Amino acid sequence: MSRIPTPPEDELDAAARDALARAQIELGAAPAPLRAIAAAPRALEGAWKLLEGVLLSGSVPRTTKELVALAATASSPGAEAFRKTFRAALGSKGVAAPVLEDLERKGESTRLPERTQRVVVFGRRAALQPAQLTDEDFRALRRDGLSDSELAELVSLGGLLAFLIAVSRATATREDE
Repeated sequence: MSRIPTPPEDELDAAARDALARAQIELGAAPAPLRAIAAAPRALEGAWKLLEGVLLSGSVPRTTKELVALAATASSPGAEAFRKTFRAALGSKGVAAPVLEDLERKGESTRLPERTQRVVVFGRRAALQPAQLTDEDFRALRRDGLSDSELAELVSLGGLLAFLIAVSRATATREDE
């Protein structure tokens, strides 16, 4: 059980109801940690806007960002609801099961194109160990053709994932809630 129970549907604020409905449409599920923060509708609305702005739009392909999200959440105890959501989203897009299994077990996959491999490793580090990103990490992705805008997007994705992982852990939500 979550430390913050989801308010009953008939008690949800309109903004919270809308954010959860959009999560269901865009992610294929409204993960339990998002449902838990529905008790604070403006917090949920802000979390959704951040997720929408960073994960669902931008120059870096959404699928690539979801690969990063799976790699980061899979290696984060307590973030199982998001891991499950990202895995299902990638599976529905036709990403091969062995790639998904690699990302969940190792946080990376040699089955991906080399450039994508480097982006996934960078994004995962931005989420889980941002202080360990080096100037060389940024230079390497620039050599791969990433723009400053795309690098800023990946750093923002790291921040979003760190936030989602923290909410998951703090609320102690489980994937089956």
